[in-house]
Amino acid sequence: MKWSTPITIEKQIGYLQHGSPILLLGSCFAENVGEYLTRCKFDIEVNPFGTLYNPESIANGLERLINKQSFDKSELCHDGNLWYSYHHHGRFSQATAQATLDSINSSYNRAAEMLTRCQRLIITFGAAYVYRLASNGMTVANCHKQPSALFRRERLSVEEIVQRWDSIIARLQAIVPHCKILFTVSPIRHLRDGAHDNQLSKSTLLLAIEQLCKHHNDTCSYFPAYEIVLDELRDYRFYADDMTHPSAQAVSYICSKLVDTYFTDETRRIAERCEKIYRNLQHRPLNGCDNNAYRQFAEKLAEQMRDIEREYPCISYQEEYNKLNKLTTL
Repeated sequence: MKWSTPITIEKQIGYLQHGSPILLLGSCFAENVGEYLTRCKFDIEVNPFGTLYNPESIANGLERLINKQSFDKSELCHDGNLWYSYHHHGRFSQATAQATLDSINSSYNRAAEMLTRCQRLIITFGAAYVYRLASNGMTVANCHKQPSALFRRERLSVEEIVQRWDSIIARLQAIVPHCKILFTVSPIRHLRDGAHDNQLSKSTLLLAIEQLCKHHNDTCSYFPAYEIVLDELRDYRFYADDMTHPSAQAVSYICSKLVDTYFTDETRRIAERCEKIYRNLQHRPLNGCDNNAYRQFAEKLAEQMRDIEREYPCISYQEEYNKLNKLTTL
């Protein structure tokens, strides 16, 4: 007896590999996947503008990277407490304009450098709804808890999304012709739109991606994260307490599907070794940093990291060495 509807995914073994730079943009589901790839020591940058939900804001951010157009103070706003950018998530907001700008452009510069060598671009659309400033029609990535009267809400059409992204993909192919694009639709439910509007929104995104993959079949493909949660994991136990976000177990299952679809056997083995090291790095000495047992544990862990670096020069554990050194020398 079947208790779920298995999703058939066309395998592209070798699509994701260590040493192949990956840029991820989109909803917080992109960050879920990015966290997994980070633990497995892939070369990645995740959401340099923060969480972006709608296709237009994601396209705007990507266009800034293509144009090598960083940000200046004139693009910031101030509400009396924080400086913020309508192009960015609130995590960049700071008490001063300079601190906000420094944070924004530091993230921007890392992503701009990544784009020049990017081999895989993973785009996660969250919702087809956009908020535009009523004053000038600009689409905002985040409303930053400003009064609703400042915005008007619209749902993008399939045609609008396809037209915008056709242009972006063509420009990407011109500057990074080796880069392939993997689209996903976030399984996170946007219930503030209402259950029916959420389905209309997701359907719009799915139809737009289908068109884009047809227009650019050598460059674009689709990973069915949305369908996996909707059909294979059709149960509320796979959602977090808010009943909108996938649970950690669901995210882990989706990542296992990514592995089955895109990893070679060697990539899988490297990822498993790296993830084991990551878990061990979360351990902390119980009796202070002079604990001899922890020192021995740290030395063994450092040797495991050096083994991976020797076998795979594309992987670096420098940041992890620094953390271990601090823990063992305090």
